[in-house]
Amino acid sequence: MRLRSGFVISLATLAAAALLLIALLFIVSCGENRAGLIDQDQYERIQRGMTMDEVESITGIPTRTHRTGPATDPNIIWYFDKKDGEGLIRISFVGGKVDSVSPFDPGVEQQE
Repeated sequence: MRLRSGFVISLATLAAAALLLIALLFIVSCGENRAGLIDQDQYERIQRGMTMDEVESITGIPTRTHRTGPATDPNIIWYFDKKDGEGLIRISFVGGKVDSVSPFDPGVEQQE
């Protein structure tokens, strides 16, 4: 393949660069903070009245979510698996802000 500047890049070089990029993305995505897991430190930093963006900056993406109420202003519940034990942590948002945080919700099965 010939670039505008006159350099020639072989398909093998492009393939090697693509594989390197994929490997780097894989390594970065396999970090210690897997989505949906929450530890005690993260749990303790969540405060009533925080926005969803503030909570997500602490916890990352939840294991799963649930919506209730009217479509125009739903109540949203985020569930996280505990990093160091069985059970779930449940964060309820009303009006887009934390209303309650439950350290363990026995009514919900843990995700495998």
